[in-house]
Amino acid sequence: MDELIPFNPHFIWIYHTIIPVIALTLVYLIKRKDLFLSSIVAFLLATAVLFFFYIFFPSFYPRDAFVDNSTISGVLVEATRRIDGAQNTFPSSHVTFSWLITFFISISACAKKNKWIYKGYFIWAILISLSTLTLKQHFIVDVVSGIILALLCYLLSKKIVFERMSEAI
Repeated sequence: MDELIPFNPHFIWIYHTIIPVIALTLVYLIKRKDLFLSSIVAFLLATAVLFFFYIFFPSFYPRDAFVDNSTISGVLVEATRRIDGAQNTFPSSHVTFSWLITFFISISACAKKNKWIYKGYFIWAILISLSTLTLKQHFIVDVVSGIILALLCYLLSKKIVFERMSEAI
């Protein structure tokens, strides 16, 4: 199925929104202390799991066949690949982190007041997931595993933080 998805270098612009969106979300939209702490715990848990897989079970995506130096997007793809090696594909960190922030924004006060905010993040997480496939950075299994990892870290971090905070009260 991965071969049916065409290479599209223009998705690199979506792919690179991951850091600014996460940073702005954590700074501006998550106002509750428990929600902020829970999201930090989830990101740390996810990072630990991702590094475990990347170090002990490295998986590779053969990217040599997908080159486009004729556009700015293609040049940016090549620059990204020089920084981001092909040995860290399972699970996808872009997918994991985009879905984590989407899960947390869904329970924020901001998203409860304005339903379009959650819908925007949901669409963004889907686009990030698609970008990893169309840029040939990840296989479908990497995307699915990233979403599952995000959900597990989200649920576990909420349980850890909310239980600790209720014990302190």
